[in-house]
Amino acid sequence: MSLPDFMTNPNAVLGDTEDDWRYGRIPDYNKVNAAFDKEKTKDHAEGSLEWLVSNLVKNWEKEMSYKLKADQIRTINREKYRFSVNGLKWHTIDEMLEMGTYNALIGDTELYKASESDFSDSHKLFKRAMGTFSWEVLEVYSGPPTVAFKWRHWGKMTGDLSVKLGNGKKLEAAASNEVCESFGVTVAKVNDKFEIEELETFYDPNLLMKQLAKNRKDENGEVIQTTSGKCPFNPSS
Repeated sequence: MSLPDFMTNPNAVLGDTEDDWRYGRIPDYNKVNAAFDKEKTKDHAEGSLEWLVSNLVKNWEKEMSYKLKADQIRTINREKYRFSVNGLKWHTIDEMLEMGTYNALIGDTELYKASESDFSDSHKLFKRAMGTFSWEVLEVYSGPPTVAFKWRHWGKMTGDLSVKLGNGKKLEAAASNEVCESFGVTVAKVNDKFEIEELETFYDPNLLMKQLAKNRKDENGEVIQTTSGKCPFNPSS
């Protein structure tokens, strides 16, 4: 059986010119791809399981972040797809398209409130704070149909952070110009067409937000520098 293009080309879905894309256009990933090639810590051989899983997830992210219609998302099985973080609520494809990937991944935490942010707000927040936000596969522990893998998500904080925390409160933090990163483990179930039916991710979203909030400002706008969190999935922490 031949592999689908979204398993062999990390940018395959960007060729879906007839689909309905958010903001009325296919997104430009040139800057993100260049940063990834320069900053990645792993160089997986073409055809390896790590390379295939990386391509699948990168295409899934592009579709989930920018395609408007569930029936045009090729990387998932629309009838069975569901998504969960840290054993909490399962989200359907329609719920994820409404709330956005960042909100689904982070949820309501001490330093971020998904309930106070819609799809557009969440993506603008991280786009302003991070020049680029890259993702890579570190290790793959098992192959299809149940694929378990460890990943790294990182970028340099070049812009200020502003997060609504509810009750009129905001977290404001000045750019640190430092690399902020998170690590986690995901278990994906795919069918015989390599379409994702289930994604279950385990990681600590607070650790990333603590890094982003390093230069947190007080009510007077003065910076209160705090110690950023370290991630237990990172062997160098």
